[in-house]
Amino acid sequence: MSDSVKDIQMKEYRNEQLVVYWYPKICSHSAKCLKLSPKVFDMERRPWIELEAATPEEIVRTIDHCPSGALKYSLPPSSNVDPDMAKGVGWLNYQQNQTVAVKIRVVANGPLLVEGPIIIEDVDGQKLKQGSRFALCRCGLTSDRPFCNNNHSRQGWQVDRKSNSTSDSDKQNV
Repeated sequence: MSDSVKDIQMKEYRNEQLVVYWYPKICSHSAKCLKLSPKVFDMERRPWIELEAATPEEIVRTIDHCPSGALKYSLPPSSNVDPDMAKGVGWLNYQQNQTVAVKIRVVANGPLLVEGPIIIEDVDGQKLKQGSRFALCRCGLTSDRPFCNNNHSRQGWQVDRKSNSTSDSDKQNV
């Protein structure tokens, strides 16, 4: 993740098989990690990430579902994990290998989910963050602009009508 979120606070969790990085300032608090791997990710426990609670492959699959990109992973040299399996969107170096178009998805009554090689600049054109996944606020209620912190849900922000064609994943709180 060269030139990426190095400027933000990052917490690292590691064992012989996997290194997990958490960037709390860009976390949208959608709780996908808590729902997909509750034994690994538990906000009531300190440290809140327990790498021994699941296989590294399960943790990788969970991190690949993180909508904001706040969770990333890499494999240490001692890892037995198949490196090809661990090159999803949550991989620390994911955007360096991508030449695909950026994808932006509007979540009903929630953020904009942006995926692809992304550079976010401030109003003066200075780079704020670079990465492969972000959840951007569209309600204006976040305290960490432009990133979503789930205040839309806590404050009951509703702007989108739900339709029968809305996917199950859009119906979930992000």
